[in-house]
Amino acid sequence: MALFSEKRAAKILEEGRTQSNEQTLETALSNRDKILRKVINSASLAPFLAQVSTLFSMIKDYVTGEYREVPWWSLGSATTALLYILMPLDALPDFIPIAGFLDDAVVLKLCLDLIGKDINEYRKLREQTQDQAE
Repeated sequence: MALFSEKRAAKILEEGRTQSNEQTLETALSNRDKILRKVINSASLAPFLAQVSTLFSMIKDYVTGEYREVPWWSLGSATTALLYILMPLDALPDFIPIAGFLDDAVVLKLCLDLIGKDINEYRKLREQTQDQAE
């Protein structure tokens, strides 16, 4: 039996997504440095550093009004995944050697898979905006 299933990750994302609001977006943004530190220091999460940074940028741009094309469903999923990383006592507590961050990685990976299209659209728009600025 797997330590943490994709089905359980999907349930976590669904529950978090339905509870997400402007406050949870702000909470994720205010904990950006803590979350990034956990990602960088975890072998399970470090491969996702670029994607996590993009999620933070997308959320920030939504909050500031610079980018509103992303569906709320995707924002809720991203926020849930990011805040899940922050929780030390989740499905697999982070203090458990090796396994502690596996559930975080599964939740994050599923989130990235689910909202990948929206992330790609956001990246394309940012690239176009940067090209026009140059």
